[in-house]
Amino acid sequence: MTEQDKTTHFGFQQIPINEKASRVAGVFHSVADKYDVMNDVMSFGVHRLWKRQTIDAAGAKRGSRVLDLAGGTGDLAARFARIVGEEGEVVLSDINASMLENGRERLTDMGIGGNVRYVQANAECLPFANNYFDIITIAFGLRNVTDKDAALRSMHRVLKPGGRLLVLEFSKPVAPGLGRFTTSIPSNFCP
Repeated sequence: MTEQDKTTHFGFQQIPINEKASRVAGVFHSVADKYDVMNDVMSFGVHRLWKRQTIDAAGAKRGSRVLDLAGGTGDLAARFARIVGEEGEVVLSDINASMLENGRERLTDMGIGGNVRYVQANAECLPFANNYFDIITIAFGLRNVTDKDAALRSMHRVLKPGGRLLVLEFSKPVAPGLGRFTTSIPSNFCP
């Protein structure tokens, strides 16, 4: 199979692999200002509870180094920044410049800044040193990555031994008839 013949998912359709990044970018440039509302609608607001559980499961403490991938509007990064304090570091990262700028503005408006860095990066090839982060989170972003295996290898490389990777994601219901009653079910995460 040639590179031109390879496909990947985009929503519930298959598209050429080389089109995914630009399609995802187009979507997120258009929804950056409405992203939290979109997640509220898709999860009936439950994503906020899932994110609180993720923060608790992460086990961050003063001085921790945290990478929030596909961090978008910065809600997890803001919470982590308060926990890790000035001794710690939070990197809010997103591949999409519009989402990253939205997160930066939001955190600045909240008075959060001294221990937060903003890095536009592709999860498949993270520009960080090996074994650097204590915690990595990716909330509702793994589905948008073209090569998930490459992204997971990249995350593993920058995560310290014994560190924690927490993944939040929506999934399509597989039980017959369940799709009529719920629009999303969180994937399990392993702290």
